[in-house]
Amino acid sequence: MDAAAFAAELDGLFDGLLADGVPADPRFAEVADAVPGFCTPAEMAVLNLAARRLPAGEAYLEVGTFKGRSLTGTLLDAPDRAYVAVENFQEFGMHAALSRAELQAVLDRLGRPVTLHEGNCFAVLAKPDTLPAPVGVYFFDGAHTRLAHYLALGVAEPLLADEAIVLVDDASWPVVADATRRYIGRHPGWTVLRDIRAVAAYDERWNNGLLVLRYRRPPGARRAMTFDVRWRRLVQVYVRDPARSLTWRTLHRYPRLIPLAKAMVPKRSRTVPAADHPVA
Repeated sequence: MDAAAFAAELDGLFDGLLADGVPADPRFAEVADAVPGFCTPAEMAVLNLAARRLPAGEAYLEVGTFKGRSLTGTLLDAPDRAYVAVENFQEFGMHAALSRAELQAVLDRLGRPVTLHEGNCFAVLAKPDTLPAPVGVYFFDGAHTRLAHYLALGVAEPLLADEAIVLVDDASWPVVADATRRYIGRHPGWTVLRDIRAVAAYDERWNNGLLVLRYRRPPGARRAMTFDVRWRRLVQVYVRDPARSLTWRTLHRYPRLIPLAKAMVPKRSRTVPAADHPVA
């Protein structure tokens, strides 16, 4: 993936400033109207550009597909490549069977081959046959915890092409920003291309922010998880995720507990701070 060429085209996607988030192509707004979800037209425009610039022999990977809005926007005029999505069908009050059927219906309407893996992304991505090619574009919109976002890069890094674009959603939340920057500060090869900040929570332009990263594999680097990633992945897969799954199942059975569960989440970690400069 030519990250420099991708970055050079970003501003041209929009009418006016990138920070204003108004895509020149009206089809992304049409997708937002047609498919439920949280991905904004501006975010879809960025994902779509990445997919359209994806070279042959590389794959597109998305973690956290929900009901397929982001994938629908991504695939507009995108070339024939390997598109892979991972979803666990647990959050946002999702009932697995119904949510899976809704997503599959959207994917069927697209008429494009998309490989869908159901389950814990940190378990799925560790399997050797999950990706058919090195990942040139990676979009993470999975669990928003510090541990999950550290692993979002660490588990995926061995799967990336020698040069790749990585997009992290909800990046204006402190919990996401802190974990992401901690990881890239400890591991070579990562560069922030754009930090597109939201001006408020669930901003209609950029939702909760989007971080655009470039990864270039350092010479001689092994395609393997580092020790700090391996032990964190074990904690996530065998401790944190089972507990989280139990919590969501309990909330499905006892919906009156949902307000209590929400009250236990530190609000500061998922609050968009005031920013003087929405794009850095």
